[in-house]
Amino acid sequence: MNYQNIKSVPRFLKLEVVAEQVSMGKSTILAWEALDKFPRAVRLSPTKRVWLQEDIERWINEKHTKAKEGNRLDKTIPPKGVKTTGEDENV
Repeated sequence: MNYQNIKSVPRFLKLEVVAEQVSMGKSTILAWEALDKFPRAVRLSPTKRVWLQEDIERWINEKHTKAKEGNRLDKTIPPKGVKTTGEDENV
């Protein structure tokens, strides 16, 4: 296959590399994969599994987007000790 016309060459990542990239343990990755909470590995043989870098990057970006959305929602509840409009300690 000629990869010159493709933006990037598909790259396989070993479990150790995936674990480092997502800052998770290998056993957690395997458990989450089984629960469909993590991208599926590509089976190269009965004992060899790898992940597509593109799938891992997409998963990371999805988690980042959800975290940012969650942070926006959390801003509706003021942190403990922060006064909201209408609260005046001199009243």
